[in-house]
Amino acid sequence: MDQSGAVITGQEHWTHKGDVKLFLWEKRSPVKPNLGTLVFVHGSSMASTPGFDFQMPGKPDASMMDWFARRGFDTWCIDMEGYGRSSKHRDINCDVANGADDLEAAVDYIVKTRGTQKFHFYGSSSGALRAALYAQRHPHRVERLVLSAMVWTGKGSPTLAERTKKLPEYLANNRRKIDRAFVQTMFTRDHDGGADQAVMTCARSCRWWTRSKSRRPRSSCAASTTA
Repeated sequence: MDQSGAVITGQEHWTHKGDVKLFLWEKRSPVKPNLGTLVFVHGSSMASTPGFDFQMPGKPDASMMDWFARRGFDTWCIDMEGYGRSSKHRDINCDVANGADDLEAAVDYIVKTRGTQKFHFYGSSSGALRAALYAQRHPHRVERLVLSAMVWTGKGSPTLAERTKKLPEYLANNRRKIDRAFVQTMFTRDHDGGADQAVMTCARSCRWWTRSKSRRPRSSCAASTTA
């Protein structure tokens, strides 16, 4: 059944982890029965909304949050510390354990705000590691856990082999530069031909990566944005 016309509302939320402010973005349909709460967990390349609420004219299913919200899920994503609109003032590397702490703070906020007790989690790339560690720590909060593009040992991965060559650069700086060329590699670094060319072109032209120094991404190629 075509769900593209379903009404979707978006709302921003904020919570804290100590002195760290964390940005949360929620999308849901007020007219659909609630099928559960789905939390998206981003990886190391970008913040949450560009990956999970990507808005592209002519492609209503480009946003995973919209797709699931139209079908009755209360969807959420979180900018981890050091990403997007969340705090970046601490001079640390935001590793997997730190991300699991962020996810704990976000889930606790949703529990208090919406009364939800168990959650569906979708983690992508290093977001899968964050979600898995959270699930290990708090199994009572997990209804379902989806781990996408999860790297375990990294053995045989050409992407990680290339990243290993940049270890001195990564160790010298807590930030990763985001520019048009970097966005291109997100679609091609594993293999060419696996992404829609129109989506690649739209992503490269988006404004979310232009603030690379502050890591405050925008989520849309359209003139108006949702976060």
